[in-house]
Amino acid sequence: MSIFRGSNIGNFTRGGQTTIHYFRMIWQVVVQFSRLCVILFITTLAVTYWMKTTPIERSLAVGYMEAYVKYEGLKIEDATVSITYPDGRRRAIPAVGFLRNSEIHRALDQSTTALAYGVVFGVLGLAIFGLVVWRFLNSTGEDFANEEFVRGGKLVDPKELTKEIKRSAKTDGLTVARIPIPKESEPAHFLIVGAPGTGKSVTYNEMGEVIRKRGQRAIVYDPSGQMVETFYREGHDVILSPFDARGRAWDVWTECKEDYEFDQLATSFIPDQKSNDPFWATAARIVFAAIARKLADHPQRSNKLLVDKILNTDLDEIIGFLKGTEGASILSEGAEKMASSVRAVLATYTRPLKYLQDGGNTFSIKEWVRNDDGDQWIFITRKDDQKDVVKPLITAWLDTASSAILSMEPCRDRRIWLLIDELPSLNRLPTITDTLAQSRKFGGCGVLGVQSYPQMVSIYGRDEADTLAGMCSTWAVFRFNEERSAKWASLGLGSIEQLETNEGISYGVNDIRDGVSLNRQRHVRPIVLPTEIQFLPDLVGYLKLGRSFPVAQFKLKRKAYKKIAEGFVPRDLRPIPVAVPAAKVESGQIDLIEDAETKATGKPKPNNYVDGALL
Repeated sequence: MSIFRGSNIGNFTRGGQTTIHYFRMIWQVVVQFSRLCVILFITTLAVTYWMKTTPIERSLAVGYMEAYVKYEGLKIEDATVSITYPDGRRRAIPAVGFLRNSEIHRALDQSTTALAYGVVFGVLGLAIFGLVVWRFLNSTGEDFANEEFVRGGKLVDPKELTKEIKRSAKTDGLTVARIPIPKESEPAHFLIVGAPGTGKSVTYNEMGEVIRKRGQRAIVYDPSGQMVETFYREGHDVILSPFDARGRAWDVWTECKEDYEFDQLATSFIPDQKSNDPFWATAARIVFAAIARKLADHPQRSNKLLVDKILNTDLDEIIGFLKGTEGASILSEGAEKMASSVRAVLATYTRPLKYLQDGGNTFSIKEWVRNDDGDQWIFITRKDDQKDVVKPLITAWLDTASSAILSMEPCRDRRIWLLIDELPSLNRLPTITDTLAQSRKFGGCGVLGVQSYPQMVSIYGRDEADTLAGMCSTWAVFRFNEERSAKWASLGLGSIEQLETNEGISYGVNDIRDGVSLNRQRHVRPIVLPTEIQFLPDLVGYLKLGRSFPVAQFKLKRKAYKKIAEGFVPRDLRPIPVAVPAAKVESGQIDLIEDAETKATGKPKPNNYVDGALL
């Protein structure tokens, strides 16, 4: 290691050597440029003079200079000057007479005028030449210094991207950051990623406004309630939430008409466990589906009754109830430990059912999806302190909606929007991958919001998380505060291949060693670096569209929307007392089942069974 590295002497030496070398290179360019200028000026002057004079005028001019040198300069009194006439004749004229002849002076005036023209044209030529050479050398130097695009993506400003989109694609009013989205990209899905408060909600509002103006249907998972405040129409749209007073009644049997639909719903309710053993989740699904099927034909079926069977009924009674079903094999006699584990898993994910309303006009998500008429929206809401309680229920609703889209008749002009903000805040949606992959021909348009890539991985695993992201053609990337998510987003925005120039300087005691080397190499790098994403201000992001469109950096503007509804209206969950005639209770005609939440001690009263069927 050099003793001068990091020292003031070393810095001084390096600075002096490089500065002197650059001055030497500048001087070389100036000298060569000056030589060219002199040659150009003389050439221009000579050509102009030649074109502006006659042969005799040029001969007289040469003779005059010769006479002046001989008579005035050398003081030769009897000097003569030889003149050649156009006809070839030559004549010797005394120098003194040549200098004093008025006719010769008039001819010399013409030569002087020609020389003046030559000087003017020479200066103009130098100016033009200097400008052209300067631009050429500057452009060449800039080309060597800058990167040269080879292939891959590009980063442009929003105006350039907008022009390219309007020039090559059809649009239908949908925008992100006021940048039009090609119509064919709508069912190719959207991914909106970024940390909280960076601009995702603003983007959702911008898209929602266009969807509403078009009169198209949408299913909106709105954990913050801000879209409810902006777009919910009382008496027309639907709210699904067990804790919102405006929430519609819903039950399992409204959605499930066929046997396989119970199994599908059970998969939505009960996700795969993080442990390596899938048995417990699978067993819990089998039991849930079996109980729900058994209650389908019961005249007093209800969410409360379903929850009571799952959470509160004795094991022996459940075994009797499930006699002849797949569930009976899971909760068999003599395997109380296994049955208790299965019921524990089952209870964890089905508890939210007890908060649902019973009775009235129940709402069906599947029927809503299959009805192409109208512009009704479904809002699925919750408060932050309720997210863990209702997560399985909301997951089941969204999964039901996404799978129902795939059961429709193909129609590319149809638009059913699935707006899911904070996707990783839910359990895994079993059908979301298939929905994104296949819904294009059915008109399904997914808009997924993600706050963190590690959150996605924790729910879906790395492979499926990357698959979901890859199925979204349009990306809106806002700031990520942590490096892993920023690297993932940078990778998603794409790469660029370009020629880059590396400049090296060599110097030493001998001037022969001084020099600058330029080396051009191909490099592949991200269009946007991870650190650029990490340092984005709020409301600033990058937009990537599908096809061959470049990436653009955009800046959002907040828009004040009129509040037309409350984001959340709490529902009174206190049990309503039911007056029952004492005579019916005493005679055993009515079997009262206490609410699990109000029961302080004791066990629920056993239900009566006949051949495994609930009376």
